[in-house]
Amino acid sequence: MEYKNYYDILGVSKDATQDKIKKAYRKKAAKYHPDRNPDDDTAEDKFKEVGEAYEVLSDPEKRELYNKVGKDWKKYQRAGGNSQGFDWSDYARQQGQQQGYGRQQYQQNFDLNDIFGGRSGQSSGGFSSFFETIFGGGGGQPFRQAQQQQQTRQRGSSHRRQQQSKQNIKAKVTISLKEAHDGTSRTLRVGDEKMKVRIPAGISNGQKLKLKGKGASRTQGGRRGNLILTVHINMPKDYERKGNNLYLDHPVDLYTAVLGGESIVNTLGGKVKINIPAGTSSGKLFRLSGMGMPEFKNSSQKGDLFARLQIQVPNQLSNKERELFERLSKA
Repeated sequence: MEYKNYYDILGVSKDATQDKIKKAYRKKAAKYHPDRNPDDDTAEDKFKEVGEAYEVLSDPEKRELYNKVGKDWKKYQRAGGNSQGFDWSDYARQQGQQQGYGRQQYQQNFDLNDIFGGRSGQSSGGFSSFFETIFGGGGGQPFRQAQQQQQTRQRGSSHRRQQQSKQNIKAKVTISLKEAHDGTSRTLRVGDEKMKVRIPAGISNGQKLKLKGKGASRTQGGRRGNLILTVHINMPKDYERKGNNLYLDHPVDLYTAVLGGESIVNTLGGKVKINIPAGTSSGKLFRLSGMGMPEFKNSSQKGDLFARLQIQVPNQLSNKERELFERLSKA
């Protein structure tokens, strides 16, 4: 039976404050969230494990009990201690009576190893199942009959076979920056099946989408794996993306930069007019709030667009224009 060190799972010390525990949980949950790890089959289990650790350590009563009976439960047993009136022997007797065990059977058959460690050669639930029983999660039973253990093993074996039969398929698709801004879709073919895949607005270059159950199976009629779709964005040469903010090189003629005036910026959301003060230098940024990329799966929140002025110098001058520039330079 595997012992789970909830402090190690969250990456905090045993004397960590509730605030540190909460911050560590949020960081780990974000790291292992299945949506951020579509091609990692272990991410979902790690995500659940982090949630289980936080459920215990975020509750003062559960944390106190865990601290007392965690990996040092044998010392706790020998010392005869308890946590706010909790008594192992009372708990065990109650569980035994509920399942029809007499006092004599309890004395002969009960062993704390059945709860915490498991006897050699036997199979039983994880350490966390015990905590579910104590902490109100439900379902954990320290006194499991041989038939129940066998059913558990059979279900586990069947689940492993199903997992082994699944086969993930990887695919790539390229979209334009405009499509990434607005959201789009693609029709893909997996074997004989055609499917339409929706690509949400705000997706990042290289981001992966996981379509559960849309992959293949190694056995006929077996469970299908996932389709892992990697999205690449074809960036226009004048654009640069930093998070949800966009930077656009915007050309302006020399005369407007010197004398001031209006200029039209072609954004992904339409045309926007900006006012350029007289004497503006090349490289100056003009911020257009809310005209950047939408947040992934939350299109109501958008970044900003920064128009970076690129002053265009005329390369072909008429004789009159050249004369005027020469006079201006002398002045």
